[in-house]
Amino acid sequence: MPQPYPIQRVLFVQKANVLPQQQGLVHQKLTEALGQLDILCISSPDDLAQGSCFDAVITPTLPWLPDLLHRLDTCPWLHFLSAGVEKIWSMDFDKQNRLLTKSSGVHGPAMGEYAIGAMLYFAKQFGRFHHQSQQRQWQRTWLDELTGRTVAILGLGHIGQTIAQRAKAFDMTVWGTLNHPRPIPQVDQVFSHDQLWARLSEVDYLVVCLPLTSATRHLVNHQVLGQLKPGAVLIDISRGGIVSAAAVLQALDSGVLKGAALDVFEHQPLPETSPLWARPDILLTPHVSGTTPYYLERALDIFIQNAQHLAHGQAPITPVNVAAGY
Repeated sequence: MPQPYPIQRVLFVQKANVLPQQQGLVHQKLTEALGQLDILCISSPDDLAQGSCFDAVITPTLPWLPDLLHRLDTCPWLHFLSAGVEKIWSMDFDKQNRLLTKSSGVHGPAMGEYAIGAMLYFAKQFGRFHHQSQQRQWQRTWLDELTGRTVAILGLGHIGQTIAQRAKAFDMTVWGTLNHPRPIPQVDQVFSHDQLWARLSEVDYLVVCLPLTSATRHLVNHQVLGQLKPGAVLIDISRGGIVSAAAVLQALDSGVLKGAALDVFEHQPLPETSPLWARPDILLTPHVSGTTPYYLERALDIFIQNAQHLAHGQAPITPVNVAAGY
């Protein structure tokens, strides 16, 4: 959209059980930042009249999104409340002839804290001591530090860069990957994936925060994990399908991995029969690393920044790359 594109009508979409708690904040933040707007909040395609027109739609990647969009006569801009948009590629709606933006960066603070917390969990053996407290056991041991350890971050997007900043506060050596390596603040070395694979034997913590695409599916496999320094820790906060569960189990059983913090899985909820459950060397969480009480506020701030750029004829700050799939 090279020409200035001010917005007047906004459609906010959310699940029915969530919408009542969010619509007040939506009206408040959007009108304070962008002026008087016509804002409609809905929780079902049935709430929308056929042939409606909006300048922008703010929405999660809900399964009934195509039904809703097919009811609209015009909708040139679609903003997703999530940073990951892998669900939309199988949805039946036009992705080429409208602007698509996402909430990149919304997860940064929460997931940065999760990654550091997971590193500390294994360095300070919190799982072991929690188990000992349940057994009323007093068994002391020497603990590790993050200071001087090397963390490699797969994917230096908003989340990866936030993790890098927090890791630097612990005096860690920070490496990371980009498809096209370039200097990144707080990152000591930036590699392509192939370049990093050759240095995995020096890595103490491997953090995965990549988008799920055809190029990243099953990227972290037996071969990759097998090259890590013995006693390394894996932290997966990406999307299910990037890290091979079978490879994680093999690496743990062989001692290559000391531990793994897993927040995402190829099949969610994780089946009760999964061998990942109930292992003392796995910190298993149910896809919560990005949750925060400030989620909607931050996602709306990203929408507002995009709207302000578009109103001045500038490119959006968080576009969806349709060709790349994220």
